Amino acid sequence: MREAKRISPLASLMRQLTVILTALTLATFQTYAGSLDWLVDVVNNDNIAREEAQFLVWDGVPHPVSATFEKVDLVDKDWPFYLFHVVLTSPGAGAKRDRSSYLVCFKLTEHTTEFRIVTVIQYASDPPTENEIAIDKRLNRWPVSPPWKQTMIYHTISSRLA
Repeated sequence: MREAKRISPLASLMRQLTVILTALTLATFQTYAGSLDWLVDVVNNDNIAREEAQFLVWDGVPHPVSATFEKVDLVDKDWPFYLFHVVLTSPGAGAKRDRSSYLVCFKLTEHTTEFRIVTVIQYASDPPTENEIAIDKRLNRWPVSPPWKQTMIYHTISSRLA
């Protein structure tokens, strides 16, 4: 009987402590989860990056007011780096339209878009060549392997196939 009375207050205290700790844990995870939504929401990040690429071209390239975006294609992504191919068209002489093709490379973070002001937008062919893409990545400090490592990988694969 005495043990039952002793256990009862202790059990009650433990239940209260469990409820308090559970509530604190949930509140903590919900707070952090809210700030991590931006990192987890990949589709939304891609849409934000696409809009940012459009803005950078619209703001950074001379064009007529009547110009429109024909293409805004995601060429490559290595979070948080994005590389887009953007084609801007505007009315030309007669029925012909003027087309301008660009590669846009930047780093998207939660609060800012980081880019190198001189090389963020580069003229490119439509579609861009592998060489244009590789050069643009290097100009904009995209995390890529050095060329000698890529050559070594190619030679290693080639020698294994032979």
